[in-house]
Amino acid sequence: MKPYQGILALIGYLVLQILVARFISVEYYEPIAGIIALIVLGWLLHKKRMLHLSSRDLKGSQLLFCVGIGLGLALISKIAIVLGVLSQEPLPEQIFPTLFFWTQYMATRIVLIPIMEELLFRGILFGSFVSSFSYKIAMVLSAAIFALSHLTISWPSVFLIGILLAWIYWRTDNLAVTMVIHGTINLGTFLSMPLYALLTTHRTIGVIVCLFVVFLGIGITYLCTKKFLQKHDALSA
Repeated sequence: MKPYQGILALIGYLVLQILVARFISVEYYEPIAGIIALIVLGWLLHKKRMLHLSSRDLKGSQLLFCVGIGLGLALISKIAIVLGVLSQEPLPEQIFPTLFFWTQYMATRIVLIPIMEELLFRGILFGSFVSSFSYKIAMVLSAAIFALSHLTISWPSVFLIGILLAWIYWRTDNLAVTMVIHGTINLGTFLSMPLYALLTTHRTIGVIVCLFVVFLGIGITYLCTKKFLQKHDALSA
């Protein structure tokens, strides 16, 4: 697959989101667009023989280390809360009006979106870039596009997450690995709730706690990535 084909796939997904959002209410357009994209992207990768989803590396401790990497990255991403406070952004509220909405939100953000985005950004974009460029350039390009698609104040951490996910995919050639990590990162979004609550009542203490959480995340990510790759390389030998 050539780089322009990867870009076309991304444009197609963005157009799909716009079209679905035009006719479906905001509560449901995301899962509907995600399911359609999941089917199309999965078929495209399967046709191009680029769909590497073997789960042989995701048993026992390997799976736990993947979850650990995702948790560490989720903690690192809390730097966005500190940046938001420093930029005087209002603290957002997490609102889940009904049990159905909460369940749909969880299923979409923790399962559907990670699978779909890994197929698109790592499977197609990174896969198409690495066919024409070095893997390092492919990592940076795919991570930059990944960050642009999540253009919020947290984009620096999203860019770094995109770099690490692309690198892990390049090392393992297994999208299932990055899907588990990505899903755990999104699950870690709910860690923001107590931090926002703390910042609302004690801003200075909240910033200190957020910074501690970020440094803790760096340590967890490093250790779990190192251990996971050791396990993976041992199995591959």
